[in-house]
Amino acid sequence: MGTKRHFLARSAAVLGSALILAACQTAPAPGHAGFTAAQVAALEQQGFRIVDDGMQMDLSGRLLFATDSAVATPEMKAVVVRLTNVLLTVGVNRVRLDGHTDNQGNAQYNLELSDKRAKAVAAAMQEEGFNAEWIQTRALGVTSPIADNATEEGRAMNRRVSMIVSNVQ
Repeated sequence: MGTKRHFLARSAAVLGSALILAACQTAPAPGHAGFTAAQVAALEQQGFRIVDDGMQMDLSGRLLFATDSAVATPEMKAVVVRLTNVLLTVGVNRVRLDGHTDNQGNAQYNLELSDKRAKAVAAAMQEEGFNAEWIQTRALGVTSPIADNATEEGRAMNRRVSMIVSNVQ
């Protein structure tokens, strides 16, 4: 019964988004990585913002990892499912997942851990139907913190995956 409800809910969401997109089909907006105005609007609604190489959603606060872990929790998977469905619905066909860590521990280990985190999110997207060929993963380790690694709260924010989407090949 749960599977049927999931299918119906997903179908309703896809249909609703498709109807919205059909009503506002537009050419790609200049400077928006090949996105249409409708795609930009849908992505901004999900928390994406325009960056140099596409639109980025920093998944901190949504997909944070425990110390020394690359395991996607059920809560994280729910966010990935929602985002993947939006991306599929609006026709986004390129995603880069950047894995990050805090500054605790060995730099090489952290680089490998950040790679595992990005790949965990990629696997969850693929389970939801996103084509593996459309996903690029990068391991950034400790190189791009968004918060102060001197505090536990800051380190927690840095244990994340960032998502950058584009339609430019």
